[in-house]
Amino acid sequence: MSVGYVVKTATAATALVGGAAKTIANVIAGTRGPVICELSAGFDGVTASAVPVLVELCGCTQGAAGTPGTSPTPAPIRPLGGDAAIATAGESYSAEPTTVTPIKHWLVTPNGGLLVIQFPLGREQVGTIAGASAGKGQLLRCNAPANVNVRGYLEFEE
Repeated sequence: MSVGYVVKTATAATALVGGAAKTIANVIAGTRGPVICELSAGFDGVTASAVPVLVELCGCTQGAAGTPGTSPTPAPIRPLGGDAAIATAGESYSAEPTTVTPIKHWLVTPNGGLLVIQFPLGREQVGTIAGASAGKGQLLRCNAPANVNVRGYLEFEE
């Protein structure tokens, strides 16, 4: 059985600045390609007429890795307290990674909107260990037309 891990935004919500894409969570492959099995993004907006937030699941070469707010240790969740992850992580980036390739995207209302995606077995997004490939990093990125806060996570297996 694979061990499951989660990388989430910091304890405080991550602020999105209107019109600027922001990586809220990034899983960076080690010697095995992490398998993204679930993701989530939730917003705390209160304006019912607000324009939706673009939420993207992306691949990244990590060539220019960007600047994460923190580099949390992926938390083992299956089994709880299991082995340490081989992958590393970043969250709430202040400078975005470059060479990002959007893979999937969704529009979510910022008015208390919540997105939770669980990928079917065999159809998960799998990262690669090759540094020059678009799957070295797998990131969750949000772009809100107006300022709003977000909390989110990437759940993965190795």
